[in-house]
This record gives sequence, structure tokens and C-alpha cells, in this order.
Amino acid sequence: MSKSQPRFSEIFSPKKSLGQNFLVNPRIRHRIIEACELEKEDVVLEIGPGKGALTAAIAAGVKEVFAVEKDDRLAEELREQFRDTNVRIIHADVLEYPLSRLPDGLKVVGNLPYNIATPIIEKVLAFRHKFPVFYMTVQLEYGDRIVAKPGSKDYGSLSCFVQYYAQAKKIFKIPPSAFRPAPRVDSCFLSLRMRPEPVHKARDEKFLFKLVRTCFNQRRKMLKNSLGVVYGKEEAEELLRKLNIDPMVRAEDLSLEDYVRLANRDGSKYPLFKSEA
Repeated sequence: MSKSQPRFSEIFSPKKSLGQNFLVNPRIRHRIIEACELEKEDVVLEIGPGKGALTAAIAAGVKEVFAVEKDDRLAEELREQFRDTNVRIIHADVLEYPLSRLPDGLKVVGNLPYNIATPIIEKVLAFRHKFPVFYMTVQLEYGDRIVAKPGSKDYGSLSCFVQYYAQAKKIFKIPPSAFRPAPRVDSCFLSLRMRPEPVHKARDEKFLFKLVRTCFNQRRKMLKNSLGVVYGKEEAEELLRKLNIDPMVRAEDLSLEDYVRLANRDGSKYPLFKSEA
């Protein structure tokens, strides 16, 4: 009797260029499914289904799954694997795929490659009216930056951007051994629950995030100095004192509310960059 042919998933070589690290630990997979709190009527968007192990587990407990896979070989295999099931394979780059085509109310689940995690998060947040929650696996250090609070070394412009639109929560840590190939760093599973409205709303959100980036790009400087580069030191110090913000603190000491207050007070009077005046 001839030996059976090896399964595609057994011979598939991950592409380093796509940041492919496949989750292979069934215990971690079970924890992810539990954390997502999926219900029978849920419809899920999965970003980067890989070899389909998590996809199958998700599909078993929900109404329908839209799985977006960029890799040509994987997309073809997944279509065969999930033929005549409640899983729809979309062969596309999620950064280019028009998410407006998808139904409203989807829960999003994704194992995000580190090199494109930020643009993926930005895109999902741009469609937050369609997606009430985004569950993701990311590198631990990156996840720490997302959930960081003021005063910590991890707190920065990414923290402010994500937390402005969503409530971020780190759920559990994942060791490198849970993946193949094993990454060199720990990962974590976290959730972003979309806010119907920001807790503290900026009149001009584009201005707010420019302001935040300007401050954190010079995070070692006192705030009066980092803003002084833009406005002049005396003018920046006067503005901060009017808002009861200590000019001597640094960027990581300000809460998101402080940045919104600063943007709302400042945006109508001063251009952030002189070239935009």
C-alpha cells in the first residue's frame, strides 16, 4: 500500500515577507475562542486565517465567517478546506480590500503580523461603526503600547490614538512556543471595544493626533519645550498654564483628556505647523 500524500498544512512553508507565524497550540486556540465570547448568531471577520485551525473553531460556534487571506497558496487551500461550509474565503490584502462591502455588526478576529499591525488597526478603527469589537493577537511589546496608561514608558501616540476610539484590554500572554515558526518574542491576545463616541471628543481629530505625535516625537523634553518648537517657548508655556497643565511635565505625563483639552483650546487659534498657517 502506498503512503498517503502529506497534507498541505504539513508541507507549507511560511513566508517571512508576510510575517507568517501560525498558531499551533490547541490550548491557546481554545482560550482565544472563549475570550471572544462568540454566539450562534454572530458573523465574524477573520484577518489572516493562515492554515484555518482557528477559522474552523470560530466557524463551529457562529453563523458565518468572512476570512481574508492574502497568500495565494493558503487562499486556494482554504477555499477547498471550507467548501460548502459557513466560511467565505476572501483572497485579498485586507489593507486594500473595501471593508464597506461587508455586513455591519461583525466581530473581528486577527493574528496580526507586527510589520503591518498598525495600518490594519487604523483601517478597522476607520470602520468602527461596522465592527463593535476587534480581537487580536500581536507581539506583547506592541500590545503593551496599545493598552498603556499615562506615566508609563509604553504610553505614547499609539496608546492615545487607539484609546480615543476604543476601550483596549490585554487579555492574556502567549509564549513563542504556541506558534510555528516560533517568533523570538512573546505575544498577547487583546481586545478593542469600539466606543460609540470618544469619552473626550476633539473638535478636530486630525489636529489632535498631529499634536500628540509632535509631543511624543520629543518625549524626553519638557512639554513647554516640545510645544515650544512649534509655537515658541513663551507662548507654549502660557497656553499650558491657562489649561492648568504643568509646563515642566513630559509627553507621557498627559492623559488623553489633557491632549483633547489642549487640541480644543489650541486648534482654533494656532496652526500646528507654521507651513499650514
